Amino acid sequence: MVFPLFDNFSQKLNNESKLVPDKIILLLTDQSDLYSNYTDLKNSPCWKDTCSLLPIFQYYFSEKFPKASLEFVVLKPRGEKGLDNWDSVLDLVQKELSELKFKENDVIYVSHQAGTPAVSSAVQFVTLANFGQRVKFLVANEYEKDSVEIIDSSKYLRGISIQQAKGLVSTSPGAAKKLLEKIEDVDGGAIAELNNKIDFFNLNRVVNSNGDDFSIPAATQRIVDVLDLISIFFAQENYLQGITLISAAQETFLRVAILSNVKKMSIVVEGKSYPAQEFFQWNKKGLHFYPKKDDLKKEDVYEKLLATENVIKNIKNPTGLPNYVMFEWLQELEPALVPKLDLWPLLKWSCKDKKEGERRGEIDLRNQLVHNLRGMKKSDVVEYLMGYQKVETDNVIKVYNEKVKQPFFEVIRLFKLDYTRDKLDKELKYLAESLY
Repeated sequence: MVFPLFDNFSQKLNNESKLVPDKIILLLTDQSDLYSNYTDLKNSPCWKDTCSLLPIFQYYFSEKFPKASLEFVVLKPRGEKGLDNWDSVLDLVQKELSELKFKENDVIYVSHQAGTPAVSSAVQFVTLANFGQRVKFLVANEYEKDSVEIIDSSKYLRGISIQQAKGLVSTSPGAAKKLLEKIEDVDGGAIAELNNKIDFFNLNRVVNSNGDDFSIPAATQRIVDVLDLISIFFAQENYLQGITLISAAQETFLRVAILSNVKKMSIVVEGKSYPAQEFFQWNKKGLHFYPKKDDLKKEDVYEKLLATENVIKNIKNPTGLPNYVMFEWLQELEPALVPKLDLWPLLKWSCKDKKEGERRGEIDLRNQLVHNLRGMKKSDVVEYLMGYQKVETDNVIKVYNEKVKQPFFEVIRLFKLDYTRDKLDKELKYLAESLY
């Protein structure tokens, strides 16, 4: 009897006493039930099944390894799918191999070269998943003697973990890092960048690393990156975090848009010209007006800035200009904004004066959900994104893209604010590709 692969493996294992197995488990195939209607055995897909060779294998392995116990596992598919179907074979192999028992310190040598590609792949995957570092793979060329290699499972596990981490980088960088922490020789630069992305997803670093968080370019890019981050959160049905970021992004936009217009303006009083931006400061407390020129009448400055009555009334607010005031003033500074607002119902609603009509606190779904630890359904999110306009859909992603994200970008372009589109997406893809 000659079995080229078995002969190579047997010779390799018997040549070193420490490798001689004390148990051999052989996977056999039996598809006779599946193809029982075939009258011509030679044309039947099950003619290569190995279960009929069981007596021969018993004799062969008892000769090669007389001290080893022998166990047979028969892969017998049920239903209509044979052993060439990847999904059903994986389930079958998982079921059969999950019942195998080994001692805690046993080394498990696995040969997965024989059988259908589906069986071979399933054996490789399931043994790694079930037994991890204890697995060593026997690999040989059946046409060459002495070609057997013993491959440590860590090489396979490393590759699998890397691929899993790559898939997680764009949605759950924290989970990707957990996988990579178990792997040796991962590039330190990639880990450092992954930590940056974890901080960003955790909102610990939704700021500019150069320290110019309140500059117009840095704040604009921050808005754009956050809009993409919200897409990721909504895709994960992480709604509370997503709508919280929308509020922050809209408030940041109001300040950026105002400052970008003010930056183009000059205040001319009694023949003297002053850059309008010198009268404003944006800090952690908000957007503030600072009349730095003692010789100027504030009323003259207000007039030149197209300031509304509400702006003038709120100009000394210690916490900065409220949203509804900035929103009103921005429409004066840039009239082209007005027709675009119908496409952005959430911005209009969130910038209403609290004294206008019914108190906003009583109908503000976001505040109710955030402050009272209530769960959030898709219909709640849609209602909020639509500024409480009724629509017959619970497709959060579609509504967010069409009624928030798209108009957001149109208005950013209206104000000619510089940014890099898809920066976050490109960074995440580059980071995933750098893992190896």
